[in-house]
Amino acid sequence: MSRIANINYKHLLVTALMVSIVSLTKAQTITAAHFRVSDKTQGFRSIELILNSKIIIGLGPEGNIFYVDQVDGNNSDNENENGPSYDRFYNTEGNPTSIASQAVTYFDGSDKDKEGKIQSIGSIKFDYNDRFDIHDIKGRLKSIGNIKVTYNNTFDIHDKAGTLKSIGDIDIKYYNAFDINDPQGKVKSVGKVKVSYYNKLDDEKYFGRIKSITGNSKRLYITK
Repeated sequence: MSRIANINYKHLLVTALMVSIVSLTKAQTITAAHFRVSDKTQGFRSIELILNSKIIIGLGPEGNIFYVDQVDGNNSDNENENGPSYDRFYNTEGNPTSIASQAVTYFDGSDKDKEGKIQSIGSIKFDYNDRFDIHDIKGRLKSIGNIKVTYNNTFDIHDKAGTLKSIGDIDIKYYNAFDINDPQGKVKSVGKVKVSYYNKLDDEKYFGRIKSITGNSKRLYITK
């Protein structure tokens, strides 16, 4: 290899390495996720995601964004055995314009499926299902930066269409027709965390109530 070719090769290698480092620094990571379930209803009561230990995203049971907030110094002392407790289910302050010193922008009326929804928080881009997502419900949260959000649809014949299927690397399962003794549609697992309920083999008056939640960790946990 000639000296010039060798220099060019090293230059390309350094450039590729720098691009990779920049890409990694822009990637979003779910550093903690709190899912709430219920004795009385199917699916989730709420979901709270902590991104990069800085930004809190509060989701409703169908993946709609209920609020955004920032992790502040006071939250480090607000922990239980399952992880930090961020109980801000309802946002009463309207649409924030800044979170964690990052500007918050919203989609305008040029796209009716996304109008008024969060478009970005700083460099983090948000996207939502639109008319091109023919098998999914329009307007549902589709991604937060590199974190993909998916839903059960017509291809998932054993699960209820529209229910959350995954958030990033976190897979979500539900009790379905294969679980003949269990309450249909209830959350079965979130990642490695499992939820069991009183079923047809138990006292009928307790059917559908949560019996146990196992596998909680500080990164991923389920509570009632």
